[in-house]
Amino acid sequence: MTTAQRLERAVGRQLHTSRLYQWLTAEPDPTVVTINLRETYTIGPVLGLLERLVTPMVTRWEQSRLNEVATALSDRGRRLAESSRVVRWLARLFVPPEPEDRSEDARDDR
Repeated sequence: MTTAQRLERAVGRQLHTSRLYQWLTAEPDPTVVTINLRETYTIGPVLGLLERLVTPMVTRWEQSRLNEVATALSDRGRRLAESSRVVRWLARLFVPPEPEDRSEDARDDR
């Protein structure tokens, strides 16, 4: 047996005994039940109605003048906020502190 074949077998054994491989190739749990809500009598019609209403509404919103105005106002508000000293001060106030370097403490505990 060549070195490459031995290496291939060793890697194959390691792969097949790994938890990730076993989890990915495991049989599904027979006690788990999956329900397609689109096929139910109570939720299915609601989902269908939402799809029929929301999809055209999203398309119309994306093409609307109101969307353009709202986007322009949002961009203008963001630029205004970025140029404000108060907003910059508040942003610095809410930035979380840098994590402490615990490597020295860990060495001292030994």
